[in-house]
Amino acid sequence: MVKVLCLHGGDLNSNKFYDALVPLFSRLRETGIDLSLDFVQGHSQERPHRETPRHSLDEVDGIRKAHKWLAKKLAHDGPYDGVLACSGGVALASSFLLYRQWYDPELAPAFQFAVFISGSIPLKALRDLGVPVSNAAESVVAEAELQRDRGLGPSASHTADARRAVFNSDDCFGLNLNSIPLELKIRMPTVHVWGEQDPMFPTSVQLAGLCDPYIRKIHVHGGKCEVPRDGKDVVELASLLEWCIRCATWPGQKQC
Repeated sequence: MVKVLCLHGGDLNSNKFYDALVPLFSRLRETGIDLSLDFVQGHSQERPHRETPRHSLDEVDGIRKAHKWLAKKLAHDGPYDGVLACSGGVALASSFLLYRQWYDPELAPAFQFAVFISGSIPLKALRDLGVPVSNAAESVVAEAELQRDRGLGPSASHTADARRAVFNSDDCFGLNLNSIPLELKIRMPTVHVWGEQDPMFPTSVQLAGLCDPYIRKIHVHGGKCEVPRDGKDVVELASLLEWCIRCATWPGQKQC
């Protein structure tokens, strides 16, 4: 049994998040992987509804408060094998992993794998951890947010730079990944999903850059920031999630 914590963002509730993921989980179960899913707020397959506290991840104080809540959640209901997060849930999970690695390296990893759908790592969290965040990285995020707030798709410059940014360690949409120590990179199997029409996709690329490229998979679909539900996308995502779970080295499973 693979126990997964599911964290949604502010634009979804847990019921909608669960519904969006049903095709993916149904397909995954066909591979023989048995899942136990814990949706923090709203629908859960195994326990009553649980409310997530409202902490703003726009400021460091809010990020740290959210981390304290998640630590209590893990202590009370864990351990979990993996985390599947979307939107703001990605910001919470990814920053929590980095803070824990940096401040509590003696602790076991909170998760063995992570799936990040249309989400980012807050640059303020990186700066709080001592990561050099350039003006260029800040400008990329600011431009992406402006496009989003205007109801537009990604800027032409971001689209043009997308492929280069994924593979350029010196300039991953403004982040110099080579200047960041391994202790501040996510070193577990990860799957990253974003839509090519999502104006915020550069922030998803930045997060992917902070994860180990040798145990990282990326899937880009044709939509925006939604959980993809198209047949081909579901088949591909199920395959990637299966890889991610097996790569986390469960007893009796193959290593990646």
